[in-house]
Amino acid sequence: MHKKNNELIMRIPNPFDDSAQTRLVRMGVVNKDGQINQEVLSTFAAIFTGLFFDDICDFYSDTEDLLTVYNTFFEFYSKEDHQHMYLLFSIQYDYIRKPLPDPVWWLAGNGIAVKEFMTRFMVRYKELMIEAGFIKAGGEADKK
Repeated sequence: MHKKNNELIMRIPNPFDDSAQTRLVRMGVVNKDGQINQEVLSTFAAIFTGLFFDDICDFYSDTEDLLTVYNTFFEFYSKEDHQHMYLLFSIQYDYIRKPLPDPVWWLAGNGIAVKEFMTRFMVRYKELMIEAGFIKAGGEADKK
């Protein structure tokens, strides 16, 4: 926050500004040298993948819609296109009319963290889709 003409003005946080790295350090995702904390990022990804999965399952009533979302992620993952995976993650939250969780938003300013997060996201997302019976163990959508 800062003052302008004696009014308090809320500063809108931006993951691409100088404070992004500091925020990631405070979350424990990276250390002060910018190295990814693998253990924290794994836990972080598990939590936010579970939240994402619950959110989309609550929103979509048709299995085909869930499979379409999964298959789009899987396509980007197969191409190692982590930036588009992250963008798709964000777009899905827009589509279901929920804000992107702030901790995930802060990853946007760190390409290495995005790559590591989206890789772990996809591994866990696939496990959840298998456990729910939406896809087969090989990762492919179960076409009925």
